[in-house]
Amino acid sequence: MEVNIRIAGAAGQGIQTAADLLGRAAMRGGLHVYHYSDAESRIRGGLNFSHLRIANRPLAGVSETVDVLVALSEDGLRAFGDAVDAAGMVLCKGQWSHPCALPFHLDELARQAGSSRAEGVVAVAVVAAMMGLAQRTVSELVEERFVKQTQLMAANKQAVELGFAAVRAANPDERFRFTLASAEDNRLWISGGQATALGAVAGGVSFLAAYPMSPATSVMTNLAQWAAQTGVIVEQAEDEIAAINMVAGASYAGARAMTATSGGGFALMTEGISLLGMIEAPAVIVLAQRPGPATGLPTRSAQGDLHLALHAGHGHVPRVIFAPEDIADCLHLTAIALDIAERFQTPVLILTDQLLMDSQTALPPFDVDDLPTERHFLSATQLDELADYHRFAVTADGVSPLAAPGASRHVVVASSDEHDEAGHIADSVEIATRMAQKRLDKERTIATQVQLPLTLSADPAGRQLVLSWGSAKHTVAEALSLIDNGRFAHLNLRQLWPFPAAELTALMERATGVIVVENNVTGELARLVRAETLRAADTVVTKLNGRPLTVQELVRRLRGEV
Repeated sequence: MEVNIRIAGAAGQGIQTAADLLGRAAMRGGLHVYHYSDAESRIRGGLNFSHLRIANRPLAGVSETVDVLVALSEDGLRAFGDAVDAAGMVLCKGQWSHPCALPFHLDELARQAGSSRAEGVVAVAVVAAMMGLAQRTVSELVEERFVKQTQLMAANKQAVELGFAAVRAANPDERFRFTLASAEDNRLWISGGQATALGAVAGGVSFLAAYPMSPATSVMTNLAQWAAQTGVIVEQAEDEIAAINMVAGASYAGARAMTATSGGGFALMTEGISLLGMIEAPAVIVLAQRPGPATGLPTRSAQGDLHLALHAGHGHVPRVIFAPEDIADCLHLTAIALDIAERFQTPVLILTDQLLMDSQTALPPFDVDDLPTERHFLSATQLDELADYHRFAVTADGVSPLAAPGASRHVVVASSDEHDEAGHIADSVEIATRMAQKRLDKERTIATQVQLPLTLSADPAGRQLVLSWGSAKHTVAEALSLIDNGRFAHLNLRQLWPFPAAELTALMERATGVIVVENNVTGELARLVRAETLRAADTVVTKLNGRPLTVQELVRRLRGEV
C-alpha cells in the first residue's frame, strides 16, 4: 500500500515543517517514507510543495500521483486540485471548494486551536489519523519541534487533538489506513545533505571551507552544528575562490579537507582545481548541481555539471568523479572519497543535486565498519628513517610518499609552478617532461584501482540497456518496473570518472539498443558514453525545465520512444 501526500502553499506557511512532522510520524509508525520538495527562490509567497510517498515498502522515486492534497493556499488548490484521484482527499480552507474536500476545514480548526499558524499541524494530524498513526506520536513530535516556543507548542498540541477528533467525528472510510508494523525506533529521518555531512565525519574530515550556495549549504551547516562533538573546523569563506584555496592549504598541512558548492561556485573554483593537481593535494569537492546557466534556477534540480566537473581546471589534473544514487549512498561515497583523495593525492568530486540533497527518508543506522579509516601520510618514525624526503618523488605508480610539514626534520615543499621532485620551481625540458609523465602515471593507477562495481538489473543480452546516473536511479528503476516485460536492463552509474569504458562497451555490444536517461538539457552522460566507447545512444531522454524526472513521465516517454 502507498499514499502520496502533497502539501502545497506559499513560502512561509510552514510547508516544510508540516512535511517533516508527518514524515517523522510515519517513520515512528513503522512505515517507509520518501519526501522531496519543489520550491521557488523566494522567502515569502509563490507556490511551493512538499511531496511525501508513504508506504509499507521502501521507495525513493519521484511521483506525480496525488492521493491527498493539503492546500494551504488557493494557488496550491488550483495548481494541483485536478491531480487528485477521484477517490482522493483534499484538505483546504472553508472558503474554497473541491469535490474531494473533507467536511472540516484547516482555517476553522486552527482558529479553534488558537493560532492561524497551526493550519499545517492540523493537516498533519488529520492525515496521520487517516493513516492510522497514533495521536500520541504526533503530539510528541510537536513537543520536540516547538520545545523552545511554549505558546506555539500549546496551540499546535491543541491542533493535533482537534485534527484527530475531526477524523473520528467524520468517520471516513479506511482507504488510507495502513496495517502498521512494529516501529523501528532506531531509524534515522535524514536528508541527503545530512547524509553527506555524516559521510564526511565517517571519512575522517577535519576541515571544511565553503561559501553558502544552494543546494550545497546544508553540508556546511550540518558540519558546523556538529563541530563541537566531532572536532571538525568549519570556515565560511568570503567566496568560493577563498574556500578552495583554504582547502588546498589545509590539505597541504595534513588535514582531510573538503568543500561543498553548486555550479556557479564551482566555476570560480576551477583555478583552485588546477592548484590541487599541481601540488598533488588531496581534496573532496561536493558539487550539488542546480540548473544554469548563470544563477539559473537556484532552487531547482539538474544533472548538468558532469562535463564541468570532468574538465574543470587548466592543464591536466587527474581526478575521480562519483555520483551518489540515493541518500544512503551520499554517506558511503563521501567517506570513500576522502580516503581516495588522500590515497592518490588528487581531487575527488561528488556530484549530487537539489533533489538528492534536500530530499528526506527513513533509514536504519549506517554500517560504517567497512569504511576506510587508515591515513596515508608517512609517520614521524617513517620520515626519520629517510635520508632525504622529496614530496613529488617519481614512482612507478605516480603516487609519491605523502608527508605533512612539521612532522619531522624533513622540509615539505609545494609550488604552484612546475617543480622538481623536491618541490622547488623548475622549468627544464627534462623536469617538465618527468613531472607531466608522473601525473599521467598517477591517472593510470587511479583508473586501475578505483572501480566501483557496476550493478545491472538484468543481463542486457536481447534487451534494451537503459543507462542513468546519480539521483535518477530509483525513478528510472520504478518506471521500468511498470512497463518492463523483459525488454530492459538498467545500469545506474555511480562512478563517472575514471569511466568504465571497457565494461560498458561489452554490455552495450550485447544489448539490442541503448537508452540514456538523465535530468539535463544536452545529454551529458550520453556525450561521455559516445566519447569513451565510440557508441552513440539510440535514444536520449532529457529534461529541460529544472524539475526532476518523474516515474509517470518516464513511463509515458519510454513507451513512446522504444
